Amino acid sequence: YEKLIDDVRKVLNTLTFSEIEVDDRDGKSYLMRIMPYRTKENFIEGAVITFIDITQRKRAQQMEHDARIFAEAIVDTAREYLVILDKDMRVISANRSFYKKFETSKEGTENKSIFEINNRSWDIPALRKLLEEILPQNSVFNDFDVEHVFPGIGFKKMLLNARKIYQEGTGAERILLAIEDVTEKRGGG
Repeated sequence: YEKLIDDVRKVLNTLTFSEIEVDDRDGKSYLMRIMPYRTKENFIEGAVITFIDITQRKRAQQMEHDARIFAEAIVDTAREYLVILDKDMRVISANRSFYKKFETSKEGTENKSIFEINNRSWDIPALRKLLEEILPQNSVFNDFDVEHVFPGIGFKKMLLNARKIYQEGTGAERILLAIEDVTEKRGGG
């Protein structure tokens, strides 16, 4: 770490501690903390430098980051239309297939109630019943039949699957809504 002397001087001049992440030649990561050293008489007599090994924490963060990117890539590649909702039925995210099929955008969808997006075209009584009545009683629901006419894209027969998911770390409950368009398979009108 080439700036050690400069950082020690800065701590001694400002009398405020400093924390910097540093890596050694073996690939280990440390949190280096530089603090003024005070005597019993409260005089500054130098600096104390401590190193806390944070290698495992950094690896865990990297693994979490990699897993999130991996999961997002899978979701974005899926042909099935996927939407993640919060407990208030606000859209947290949706995949590319959803945006394309239902002619909406990330900006026009995220952080909005699913029942309000696309000029309320998703305010479907059967969907509302599924999300507000049936799903709270069951943590999973499969093959819920919904028929609806969407402005601009027309009549759709859909099978909805919903699952409550719990997001570790945030303590937040989410809902994963998977939508399969079966209009063609079932002879849509």
